[in-house]
Amino acid sequence: MSKWFVSLCNLVGIMVIGMLTVTPFANAVEQPPQAKRGVIDLRGVDWEDGDTIWLDGEWSFYWRQFLTPGTFESHASVREYIQVPSSWKQGAGNRTDISNQGYATYRLLIQLDEQKSERPFALYMPSVATAYKLWINGKAMAENGVVGEDLASMTPKNYPKVVVFQPDQPQVELVIHVSNFVQRKGGLWEAIELGHAEQIMQKREANIIYSGMIAASLLVMGIYHFGLYMTRKRESSTLYFCGVSIAIAVRILFLGETMAVSLFPQIPWEMVVKLEYMSSLLTLIMLACFVHSQYRALFNRFIQRACVWTGLLFILFVLFTPARIYTEWIYVGEAYLLLNYGYMLFVYGRAIVQKQTGSILNGIGLLVFFTAVVNEVLFYAHLSPFENAIPFGLLVFLLTQMMNLSMVFARSFAHVEQLSEELAQTNEWLEQKVLQRTQALADKNQELQRMEESRRMLLSNISHELGTPLTSIQGFIKAMIDGVVKPNDPKYLGIIYEKTIYLHRIITDLFELSKMESRQLRFHFQPLSLVGFFRGLYEKHLLDMQEKQLHFVWEAQEEPDTECKLLLVADPIRLEQVMSNLLVNAQAYTPQGGVIKLQVEWELALDGTGAATIKVIDTGAGIQVEALPFVFDRFYRGSESRKLRTAGVGLGLAISKEIIENHHGKIGVQSKAGEGSLFWFSLPIRWKEESEEGGEMVR
Repeated sequence: MSKWFVSLCNLVGIMVIGMLTVTPFANAVEQPPQAKRGVIDLRGVDWEDGDTIWLDGEWSFYWRQFLTPGTFESHASVREYIQVPSSWKQGAGNRTDISNQGYATYRLLIQLDEQKSERPFALYMPSVATAYKLWINGKAMAENGVVGEDLASMTPKNYPKVVVFQPDQPQVELVIHVSNFVQRKGGLWEAIELGHAEQIMQKREANIIYSGMIAASLLVMGIYHFGLYMTRKRESSTLYFCGVSIAIAVRILFLGETMAVSLFPQIPWEMVVKLEYMSSLLTLIMLACFVHSQYRALFNRFIQRACVWTGLLFILFVLFTPARIYTEWIYVGEAYLLLNYGYMLFVYGRAIVQKQTGSILNGIGLLVFFTAVVNEVLFYAHLSPFENAIPFGLLVFLLTQMMNLSMVFARSFAHVEQLSEELAQTNEWLEQKVLQRTQALADKNQELQRMEESRRMLLSNISHELGTPLTSIQGFIKAMIDGVVKPNDPKYLGIIYEKTIYLHRIITDLFELSKMESRQLRFHFQPLSLVGFFRGLYEKHLLDMQEKQLHFVWEAQEEPDTECKLLLVADPIRLEQVMSNLLVNAQAYTPQGGVIKLQVEWELALDGTGAATIKVIDTGAGIQVEALPFVFDRFYRGSESRKLRTAGVGLGLAISKEIIENHHGKIGVQSKAGEGSLFWFSLPIRWKEESEEGGEMVR
């Protein structure tokens, strides 16, 4: 047991130490501006990058004085400096005449750049203890409650606000009156943030959304588990779980961004603070009952009752005393909370050692929550920079408990469901076997049909296309036998040789086309750089074009980011075959001095996928309009090819079409006789994925 428990305690210690050390380390890397002797120099801050500045450091401080803007010069002799953020007593240093009960004036001069900003600035005013009034450049801009010089004259109120202002001069003067006679801490004990209005508003909205989502999630979980309890009252753990969820949801609504106060400002401040404290205590009571209901044998009954009754006494103490009394006892309450949470963590550690069901998940959830509670205690003691981590920690804990409760309910029906599932799985297995065998037979039948169709087409094409060259070869050989042509005449031997090459090309192309149509030809797909691959093909054909006195032009749409490549997944050899067919055709039908363009264009959707279009444009003879539908048919040769007597057999474009369709693309042509041709094909593309980072880009 000791090994597991010590490991859990070590993990808690590491997480707490990490929270304490992360901020000092970050500050060592880049120290933000600090106020010194009542002045903070923010000249040179790049506000356009969305920077916001905490107005921390030494503020001018006037204890038990309410000075208004324009009167400070006459009171320069009584000016002091106090560290912000801090409470009065904490920031007073060695002075014994300053307590957290009283009133004071804060003043800070903010130096901005000479150039006037057209965008408004804003202050994020956090919770100030416990009433304040704010002036900016002599103009009253905001207040919370009513400041006063004694308890009778002040009205407490403290919830965050965003104060928007437009600086009309390089130096901005902040004057804040603060009074507190109602609780244990007073003054600017939380940091004030300055930035452009949109940045401050965005942060405020993000905080509200974060708190609202967690509170709503907890309320939904509480209502759901209350419904479970009403349907099965023997499971008391669901009722305790409901109480924990709702109690902490109430705490979130009255803490941090205090959304409840923003929506209902008429709620008295005293009631808000009481609800904040009582919800924390009620959370602990419900949580102790919940853990006890899970592990009755491990959770000492006496300790559980002591936790509940002590918590109820604290709640009554908070309910019937004013905030200035019960807030002074916060450290006693925090010690009570930590001791009880520590014991619950110990119970989960024992459950893990004994390998009880759900104990590991419970232990992890409570460990996260316990760490958040420790951080909250340290935050209010000004030892941690992280505020209001309890909602997140509790949400994690409640999610783990909800998962365990769901598993408990599921186990109640496990045996019956297991038998039903086994029978259903057996039936499904038999059905899948029948379907697999049927599908396999159907696939084989389709494959045989494709192969038979391909064989018939191949034989038909061979008999049709080989007739003419064979007849020609037979005629020349017969003429040599009859003596009409000399047997060793180089001219006719050359013609016969060319005919055999022609026959070999026809047979090779037909076999390749038949394999593609019957899906017997394998394609080796790999990611290719869109622009880089076709740029390489352009450079490969450039010299040949120049030798034939043709102008070969490269045009490609630019990629928006050189570090984020566009990819197409293709077989580079087959794709090069398509490009060679198109470029050779364009070269054959374009006269010397003509122009051939290779264009690469692309479009992308928001999800990072799209299509690229590759165009080969020439200024050659063009194609008759009536011939365009037949360009990609087998053995089709237009009138221009017959006039020019090109060496093609009419299969290149048919093969290109099959290759593009195997790449899930499209191919087409646009042309007019005498005006050149435009052959194009499109292929799917996408952005380069992270898993391909550093991979070799094929060109």
